[in-house]
Amino acid sequence: MNDRAVSVLENYDMEVIRTFKGRGTIVCETQKGFRVLKEYKGSTEKLELLDLLQGKLNETVRTDRLVRNKEGELFCKDADGTVYIVKEQLDGRECNYKSEDEILQAFRIMAKLHRGMRHTGELVNVLPVHYYAEEMEKHTKECKHARNYLRKLKIKSDFERALLQEYGYFMQKAEDILKQVREEDKTAYEDFVRTNGFFCHGDYQYHNVIFARNDIAVINLERFALDSGVRDFYLLFRKISEKADWSVSLGEKMLDAYQSNRTFTPIELKQLYYRLSYPDKFWKIVNFYYNSKKSWIPDKNMEKLENLVKQEKAKEKLLKTLFDFA
Repeated sequence: MNDRAVSVLENYDMEVIRTFKGRGTIVCETQKGFRVLKEYKGSTEKLELLDLLQGKLNETVRTDRLVRNKEGELFCKDADGTVYIVKEQLDGRECNYKSEDEILQAFRIMAKLHRGMRHTGELVNVLPVHYYAEEMEKHTKECKHARNYLRKLKIKSDFERALLQEYGYFMQKAEDILKQVREEDKTAYEDFVRTNGFFCHGDYQYHNVIFARNDIAVINLERFALDSGVRDFYLLFRKISEKADWSVSLGEKMLDAYQSNRTFTPIELKQLYYRLSYPDKFWKIVNFYYNSKKSWIPDKNMEKLENLVKQEKAKEKLLKTLFDFA
């Protein structure tokens, strides 16, 4: 973020004492406490809905509330038309993904967040429902394009040969899951989400869960979506499971921790199974490779691929343990 963005702060009713850079943000010390200046790339109309949902959440889960400017708006634009938002800065540290206790607390707070964000009425018609099948369709097509590119290469690196060798297994898995997902009724799923008024964080990762002295807060809700809480649960569950070699014991504890505060419906459990079964990590490796320079391929690409293949059996074991229909 460039220093010109700091000029946006003149639009807010606060005296800035000093500023320093954070993770993709500018942290501001003001007479009203610490604030965070952040570039925003979403719909500005969506911010009013976010503010409404966070206000509703206020009594159950602490979040970094948006700050209105002098005109009463939740955003400002600089001279180039770039949109910025200002939020409260919450004291504390990020959730430690190496701590089982903190990870389980993060899942419990996630469930409370989902319960608190539910909102029925006209609000559920403001946003489109995020339908996970469309994302799988897109990822599968991208993997096929990359495979066609790899096959045409006359000279291949060790990584490219290894990646092409694994394509058969992971593409078959992607197409099998996609076939099952296509049999689901999109309209029925959208009605399920709207009827229940489900909203989710949209980017629930451990660095967005903040541990304070006597509290746990959730930050960076700007990517919130009209969708089942499974979307958030899947993201954090997959990331932690990959780091823990898809531990069955930890997997059961994470699911139990969430469901101690909110129980998944049968529809959501089936969706969770589809999300976890789809080879999303393979797509991530392919996508990173395909959209990067091919003249130099990082050694980390090979490490990620080898780790993915090594963990596949452990992942399958966990899925069979958690889901009766697996």
